[in-house]
Amino acid sequence: MSEQLYDCIVVGAGPAGLSAALFLARYRRRVLTFHHNNPRNIYSHGVHGFLGHHGITPTELLARGRDEVTQHGGLIVEGCVTKAERVADDHFRVTTGDEKSDVRTFETRRLLLATGLRDLTPDCPGFRDFYGASVFHCPDCDGFEVTGKRVAVLGRGENTAGFTLSLLTWTDKLTLITNGDAGDMTQDTRARLERLRIPITNQTIAKLEGNTDTCQLERVRFDDGYALECDALFFNLGTELASDLHRMLGCKLDEECGLIWVDDERQTSVKGVYAAGDMTPQSQLAIVAAAEGAMAAIHIHKSLIPEERRV
Repeated sequence: MSEQLYDCIVVGAGPAGLSAALFLARYRRRVLTFHHNNPRNIYSHGVHGFLGHHGITPTELLARGRDEVTQHGGLIVEGCVTKAERVADDHFRVTTGDEKSDVRTFETRRLLLATGLRDLTPDCPGFRDFYGASVFHCPDCDGFEVTGKRVAVLGRGENTAGFTLSLLTWTDKLTLITNGDAGDMTQDTRARLERLRIPITNQTIAKLEGNTDTCQLERVRFDDGYALECDALFFNLGTELASDLHRMLGCKLDEECGLIWVDDERQTSVKGVYAAGDMTPQSQLAIVAAAEGAMAAIHIHKSLIPEERRV
């Protein structure tokens, strides 16, 4: 068991977690951050819309962030947190490792969850060849890059129809691919897409093809041999929380979106446990995640100030 009681342990070292760790270190808090080296956007060839860092690769952005945290006295450990529990008021314990690796425990007064989401990705040959360069999941992040281009959209149901309509901001050369499963898409929605000249194909994708040297998608090949020529593909297959630490701690979920509920101070339903980034209900952008991490750190710091020092 660790003999040190940290002011805050941050689980997750993406933009949210590192931003929080940086601010907490600057507040001279004893902060420990766990870095699992598996960011959601690891395949992206550039982070877009992050003011001052537009186009930076995710690995470079996070490497800079880790350096900034440690330069301010924060501690970052590479490891996977496998358990989190509330020991008492203002006292939490996290565990790393399992029966296959060394088990260690760490104690803290506050806990920040920033483990993010996992995207459900297409299961077809060629996907990894183009993911992050000409195959995307986030229009807010990468929509501008497909302005005026031929874009295929992969998904099902009403949600994907709305997702496809959002891409009209950048291009009207759209084709929706249901991959053989239209889901809950209504006839009214189909008619609306038809009026906007967005064709729907129910064919099943066999593979994605293109120039693998430049990571440029050129066509979607279907099972029957037909090929849809396109310049990019967006997929909308859903997400899942990347860890279940919130469940171990008893944090409630937001009823509308199924993500971690937080109040205006980024605190979850469990006092002393905070959350930030893609795992909470907000726009899933790196710059938003970083801002949420900073806000969480501010409120964590304030919560740790002794009563006699509060105004």
